[in-house]
Amino acid sequence: MIRRHTLASIVALVILLASDTAHGQKLGTDIAALNLCLYGDCEARGSYAADPFGWANPATMPFYVLKYVPRGAFVSAGYYRLNAGGLEADIESPSLSFAAAPWVFQITGVYAEGRGSARRLPGMDLSLRSRILRLAVGIDLDQVLPMRGWAFGLMGALPVGSSDLRISLDGFRVGESKEERDLDLTVGLHWRGGKRDWFMAGALVNGISNDLEANEIDPATLSASYREGTSNAWFVRQGVSVLPFVPLGLAEGTCPRAEWLGEVRLGVDLAELNITVPSEGTRRDEVAYFGVDARLVPDAWNPIARFMRVVVIGGIDTDAGWGIGAGLYGNGPLEFLSCNPAYSSRPIAKSLGDRVNIWAATCAVAVPF
Repeated sequence: MIRRHTLASIVALVILLASDTAHGQKLGTDIAALNLCLYGDCEARGSYAADPFGWANPATMPFYVLKYVPRGAFVSAGYYRLNAGGLEADIESPSLSFAAAPWVFQITGVYAEGRGSARRLPGMDLSLRSRILRLAVGIDLDQVLPMRGWAFGLMGALPVGSSDLRISLDGFRVGESKEERDLDLTVGLHWRGGKRDWFMAGALVNGISNDLEANEIDPATLSASYREGTSNAWFVRQGVSVLPFVPLGLAEGTCPRAEWLGEVRLGVDLAELNITVPSEGTRRDEVAYFGVDARLVPDAWNPIARFMRVVVIGGIDTDAGWGIGAGLYGNGPLEFLSCNPAYSSRPIAKSLGDRVNIWAATCAVAVPF
């Protein structure tokens, strides 16, 4: 699957840095707070760090990939359509993963292009483009440590590509900027245990530091200015998830009810954000997420169970965000295929609009060696 979460944060920080001085408005932390696809939120999973399919945590890669392809490759592609007030963006993310137990390696490219306006600043148009190339590695520590259930992951963006922004006011260009990656590193741990892995816990830390160059023109005086700066962000996330009916003994046997109850997973996650932007200081936030994954119907009631199983994925957070999606997992002759369409919505700063809405779709093909 893909690593799409840091893109949104980088784009947000870029927009802010270029626009703040030119317009006397503090848009940076507003936009950075979008965290558009940060930690998979825009796939509406409830997005907890212990979710083995959320890909927020690079340490979950071994759990998911090695379970289905101990030795082989995953080829995936993701597309996201984002709307936030007057701003619309398209995000594309192809990814290639290689598995050779106990290791999983991944390379991901991300391309985003958007255009629109900031609702709080009439007449101001934004045009943005961002490119990212990321590498990730995960290892299942079962074959390394005497303790069962641990996995470790590391993910980072290569110092290539950049994020570019142009700002126009009533057709007159008043600013343009380029932000280049200096540091973008995520470290994660994941643990699973109990019968059928009924309990999981995960945590990750993501540090971002980017160098920015901006050229700006004051539309009132036509005076030009040049500035350099560094934007920094830290994201810390930890969560747990459980299959509550497994330890209660309600998922035993082969009856349809037991099959369904045995796959209901509930999760809770806490995210802490610390974003520092030049001329705006630091913004700190805490958001709790609650999510559920559950098989839509057991195989006995599913007329297409021979080919496809459907999982319903949903979540809410303490910031009035919500989302719902589907996990379409191939079975039998289609067991190599999976797709995850989803929709999510959450509040954002008034400078851009009332809410950000995202349609997402990610599909993957497994190729055993």
